[in-house]
This record gives sequence, structure tokens and C-alpha cells, in this order.
Amino acid sequence: MPGPENIRDYLDAVTAQIRWKRARPAASRELEAHLEDQRNEFQEAGCSLEEAERLAVEEMGDPVSVGADLDRLHRPKPQWGLVALTLALLLFGGWLRYALTRAGSPWGEDLDPFRCALSAAAGAAVLLGVYFLDVSRLLRWAKWVYIGAVALGMLCLCFLPRVNNASYFTRYVALLYPAVYALWLYDCRGKGWRGLLAAVGGGVPLAAVCMLAPFSLGLLLLGAVGFLSLALAIQMDWFTVPRRQALAAVGGLGAVLTLGLVWKIFGGSGNSRLEILLHPETDPMGKGFQAVMVRQVLEASRPVGEGSFALQTRAIQGMEFPPEMMLPEWNHDFLPTTMIYKLGWLPYLLLLAVLAALLLWMLQRCACQRSQSGKLLALAAVGTLAMQSVFAVALNLGFVAFTAQLPLVTGNLHSVADCALIGLALAAFRSETLLRDGVPACQTLQKEIA
Repeated sequence: MPGPENIRDYLDAVTAQIRWKRARPAASRELEAHLEDQRNEFQEAGCSLEEAERLAVEEMGDPVSVGADLDRLHRPKPQWGLVALTLALLLFGGWLRYALTRAGSPWGEDLDPFRCALSAAAGAAVLLGVYFLDVSRLLRWAKWVYIGAVALGMLCLCFLPRVNNASYFTRYVALLYPAVYALWLYDCRGKGWRGLLAAVGGGVPLAAVCMLAPFSLGLLLLGAVGFLSLALAIQMDWFTVPRRQALAAVGGLGAVLTLGLVWKIFGGSGNSRLEILLHPETDPMGKGFQAVMVRQVLEASRPVGEGSFALQTRAIQGMEFPPEMMLPEWNHDFLPTTMIYKLGWLPYLLLLAVLAALLLWMLQRCACQRSQSGKLLALAAVGTLAMQSVFAVALNLGFVAFTAQLPLVTGNLHSVADCALIGLALAAFRSETLLRDGVPACQTLQKEIA
């Protein structure tokens, strides 16, 4: 049976061999570009259009064999090990929140077990839903995703209730902002200095939402992960500008903004906030109360099993408090401290080791990622989770600067947001063969065959 004699029929024959339907358009576009180049060369040599197309497809080879090789190259890379480990941590976190706080507190804050179960189910659904997301389509709509994220943050600020003078739900949107900023950087590619300026300016609306919330941790995450992503984008020559000059300009701007942020958080008369951070005992019943209580609870904890205070309960406003409940936010931000007191240091360190293994495994996958866009997107998600973990560990060691949550463990809605970030990174890993950023499939195929 004679083979196809024109490019369109040849592409149809090749893509019919690719079983992953999502990979067919990308493979077809890359192969079509190569075939058109070959056709143009034959036309320049004096061939007619029909003859040039016939020679081009003949030179490419048997479409069934080429399609089979492309099918082998363009298969999704399953990440079931990472998915399973994430789900295990998510379920353990939900159980931990319920097991450690089910007795409620003397203030009447009884924990609803269905809320923990619902958050675990929602987190698993979000994880799997984002995992199967078409990242290539997300990249094509990067600008609109960015605009939608800013608009959603503003809507949360304007219309959703505030708790303790802070926009409670905005923080969950802001946790996704480092990944959203990575998408914005992708949209600014190839535009020279104008694109680099737009890339830097794109962080301003996101930072404004964090400041209006206010959400100090979100602002720090956006600043640190955002500048890392921007530096990596410059290094990958996304903006087609001199790298050294661009890195110097961005580094100088980053240094100025970092100093300003540090001054905003720790500055003021006498650097009182920094002093309280390092020496909370100077104001044990005021600004240093949380840190002092955390350190007292940790000192009374044991390697395994429940800790022991010299005085097991303490009366406040006529109510008896167990030791861990004397700590504000004992069942939220300071849940790891409660875990250490009730279960011991070893279970907590084991939990941290498993979480660290998950993050390091994901970082290793980032390093091996061949797609520039996939690497940047995944790195933004993993960097956000890693920084959250560092700040949460510091908070639960008694270094209280601002609130921070341990990923997949602290908070119900917060765990759902963490699952969205992990799912986004895993989706980039899974779709690596579709996100090769200008590396034509036919070139990759020829290298594989060689």
C-alpha cells in the first residue's frame, strides 16, 4: 500500500500512532514545521509544490514507524509515588488535627470531625484534578490566569469577611501567587527589556493583595520565590537581553526591596519586634507571650509520649486549661507544638522527615526537568511549600515573627491549597514531553534513533 504523498496525510498517519491524545497536537505542530522546512528546500531546488511535499515525507520515513517512536517519546510520565506520599501526608494531617484537638477547648471551640474529613477529601480531589491538568493549555492562557488570580484576590479582599482585622480567605489565594507569577514570566518571554520590565511590574499587583490582606508570610513567599523564578528565567534567556546586566538590575532591585521588607517587619523604635523574636522573655505577658509559652511546652515534652508540666492545668478566667491549651492557636498554627507535647519529639521529627523527603523528591524531579517552563512552574510550587515548612518549624520552636503553617498538616483549607500546589508541580512533571520549549520532537526523535 503506497504511503501518503502530502504533508497533511502524512501527519494524520503519524499522529494516529500516538496513543496519548493530548500529545498529538504538539507532536503534529513540531513535525509539520520540520516537513515544511524540507518542502521549502526542495522547492528552492526547482521542484513543484506537490513533488516537494512527496519528497519531504519520503525523506522523513515510514509514518507508522515515526509515529510509534513519537508515541514512545510522548507518553505521560506517571508520578504515582509522589501522589501516594502526598495523599498519605494529607490523610495523616487530617487525622492529626482531629485526634489532637477533638476534645475542644474550654472556650467551646469543639472540632467538627466532618470538617477534617471534608478537607481531606477536598484536598485529594484538588490534588488529582490538578495532577491531570493540561499544563500546556495553562501556559497558553498564562496572562488570563494571572489576571484572574489578581481579580480573585481583590474580590476576597472586598467581599469576604475579615477575622482579627485580616482578610482570612485571601491568604489561601495568595499561597498560589508564586506559581501565578511564574506563569506571568512565561507570558513575558521574548520581549526584550520591555518584557523584563513587564515581568518585574507583574509582581506589584500580587504584592499589593498580600499587603492589603495583610499576609506577611504570603508577601515573603512571593518576594523570595518570585525573585528566584525571575533570576532563573533571565538565566534561561527568556527575555533575550544581556544576562549579566539583567541579573545585576534585578539583584539590585531585590536587595532594595528585601531591606525595605525587613525594615517593615522588624524595624521601628528600638527594633522591638526583632528583640522579641530573639528574646521573648523580655515581655513574657505581652508580645513575647506566644514564644514563651511554646518554649515552656517544648521544655516539658518528652521523646515519646505525652509531656509533663509540674502543674498540669492552669486556671484562666475561672476555667481549667491543659498545658498545651494555654498556648494561643494551639489547634491551628501551633498544632505541631501540640503534637510534640502530646505524642513526643520522635513522632514529630518523623513527620518532618517524611515531609522533607516529599519536598526533596520533588526538587530532584525539578532538577531533572527538561522543559524550562515546567521546571519554573514546578520550582515555584515546591519553593512555596519548602519556605512554608521552614517558617512553620521556626514558629513552633518559639521564634514567633508571623503566622506560618506546616504544609498538609496545619489547617483544613490550607491543606487544600497545599494540594493544589503539589498537584501543579506533579502535572508539570507528568507533561514534561509536551513542554520542551522549542525543542522540536523530530530533532529529539532523530537523536534517539541515532
